This record gives sequence, C-alpha cells and structure tokens, in this order.
Amino acid sequence: MHRFPDQFLFGTATSATQIEGGSSATDWWEFARQPGRVKNGDRPDVACDHWRRVEEDVALVARLGMGAHRLSIEWARVEPEPGRFDESALEHYRSELDALIAVGVEPILTLHHFSFPSWLARRGGVLAAELPERFEAFTRRVARVVERRVTRFLTLNEPNVLIAQGYVLGYWPPGLSEPARVPSAVRNLRRAHCAAYRALHALLPHARVGIAHHLRVATPATSHFLDRAAASLLDFTFNRLFLDLPQDFLGINYYSRDIVRFDVSKPGELFAARSVAVGAPVSDLGWEIYPAGLGTVLRMLARKGKPLWITENGVADASDRLRARFLVEHLREVSEAIASGIPVEGYLHWSLLDNFEWAEGYAPRFGLYAVDYETQGRTLRPSGELYAEIARTRSLTA
Repeated sequence: MHRFPDQFLFGTATSATQIEGGSSATDWWEFARQPGRVKNGDRPDVACDHWRRVEEDVALVARLGMGAHRLSIEWARVEPEPGRFDESALEHYRSELDALIAVGVEPILTLHHFSFPSWLARRGGVLAAELPERFEAFTRRVARVVERRVTRFLTLNEPNVLIAQGYVLGYWPPGLSEPARVPSAVRNLRRAHCAAYRALHALLPHARVGIAHHLRVATPATSHFLDRAAASLLDFTFNRLFLDLPQDFLGINYYSRDIVRFDVSKPGELFAARSVAVGAPVSDLGWEIYPAGLGTVLRMLARKGKPLWITENGVADASDRLRARFLVEHLREVSEAIASGIPVEGYLHWSLLDNFEWAEGYAPRFGLYAVDYETQGRTLRPSGELYAEIARTRSLTA
C-alpha cells in the first residue's frame, strides 16, 4: 500500500479563460474569432459559465474532499484598460477565494495562465517592452486584494508552452511561426516573473512563489548520436529555460513524453521530430500515457533543492475509460518519490471540469466532472469518485 503524508495536499486545477466565460477583452476571445484558429469554430464565450456559477463549482471541489484548488485570475477582467483596475472584478475574485477557504480548501493562485488583455496583446504581448512593468503593477494590485487569503502563488503557467505555441508552431496567439522571436520572448517572460516575484515578497512576506513548468520527457528514438543530440536539445530548450529563476517551490505540469528523432527538415523545431512510442496507450488527443515520466521529472527537479508541487496532471478521456488507471499510476510515482525523500507537497489534478482546451476547443474532456455545455450541468465521473476516495484515505490500495 502507498500512503501519503498527513500534510500532503490533494487538489484540483482550473484556469480563468478555460472555464469562466464572458471575458471579451482578451487575446483569446479575439483569436478564437479568426476562422480556422480553434477546432470546430469553438470559442471561450461561455465555456463552463463559471463566472456566474462560482458557488456551485466551489461546492464541487468540497464534495471531492480536496485540500487545495488552483485557480487563475483573468488579467483582462482586472485591468480592462491600461492602468484602470476594475474593483468589481477584484471583489469577485476575493469572494471566490473566501468561498474556497470557507469549505477548508487552500487556494493556489495563478497570475498569468496564457491569456493577455487585448490592449497588451496589441502592443506585443509576450514581446511588449512594457510587459515586465505592467505585470508587476497587476501583481501588486492583486496582492493588495488577496492579502493573507493566499500563500502559494504561480506567476506564470507554462511559459515554454506559451512561446512554443505562439511563436514556433503558430497555433496560439499571435499565431506566428517565427522562431527568431523566441529569445526575446524568453527574456521578457523571465523579467516578468522576476518582477512579480519581488513584488509579492515585498507586499506579502508569507508568500511562496513559483512557476508552473510544463515538463516532458524527451526519449531518443534510437541510440544514434543525432537522435540523442536532438532529444537533449529539446529537453534543454523546452524544459529548462525557466527553472533557474528565483522560486520558492517548483510547479510541475506533466502529461506525456516525446520520442525524438533528428529531422533535418525541422530547423524551426531544433531538428526534433516528435512521435509516440509504438503500441503505447494514448489519450483522446493522441498523447502517450507514460506515468514513469512523472517519476523522471520529479527526480530531475529534486536536484534543485526546492519543494515540489504537481500543479497539473490529467488525461483527455471523454469515455472515462483511462482516467482511473491514469490517476493511480501517476500517484504511485508521486508516492514512491516521496518515500525516496523527494519533497513533493501536493498534487493538483487537471481538471476539475471539462473546459475550453485552447486551440483544441471543447472536444477534449479532462474533467473529473463532465460538463454538458448545452445545460451547464456537471456530473461527477467514476474516476472523480476514485480520486475523492484516494484523497479521503490518503492512500493507494490494491
């Protein structure tokens, strides 16, 4: 039997753009209106209608018996115009935090989860010279509102993914395939994190601040030196560019691994052709289900000497045929890491609800709760019942 420490926190995760609906002042609102950008023409206009259903959704978290819940603040709601902060939006988020705390759930707050206010996106978004300064001002305003309601903050969610999707692959705003812009984007996001990190510690001495890093295992397709070199380069450029920044804990978003083969036709992707292992189980999105990879990244980050959090881990599985095994096998990796002395403090499952999955639209189903987008009904899946049982017993049994 695998048993988790009493202080270990089980939880769930969401993000504002993906569930709230109704925020028309974001780059994603505008991007989704461009033909062909999002599958099936889906838009985040309503999403899960969470903005109007906060009490209902907090009750869903409580029903699962969670100890923590990760949520994000929509920057565009809080600062719809440069320098103008919307007090009603700030009060809404303050009330949501209070509602979580009232049912015994610790809120973990993400300040930037992929979406920018339209006004900042038009000025360059990730590349805007003013981004670090603007992000610091936004952070300071939020910090004054949340006060002691929040201990753990994530400044940025998956900055590596934001850059890769927006400036290499061109699938997300601003929809560019211009790898030459990547170094500038990396520098700007690094500065933005550092500015927010300093601001939070100056205003909230109790704060613990980190980044949610998307980490993927890169396995060479063969022992050929070119495949090994391509895998090593992908690992460095994708996984490690933000790990050295000041952080009080390290957030880990883990989903899958890549089998990497050197491909001279892919210079923009650093000559790395990525695929799935032959015969491997895959999610509805075709991602390999590879639980051992979570143990790999935990051991890799343990060398950093920081507390670790699984800030996202989940599977696209509309039929709910994969999620139960996925949960057990990934949590087994976490339990074994803890038993070996690795300081993993919590596990946040992605996601509480089915939601708007960016360029994939509404088809992928990651939720412990299924969402009927016509009625906005929420239904707990059997895998959600299993996760609640694991959290209640703090153990994995035969």
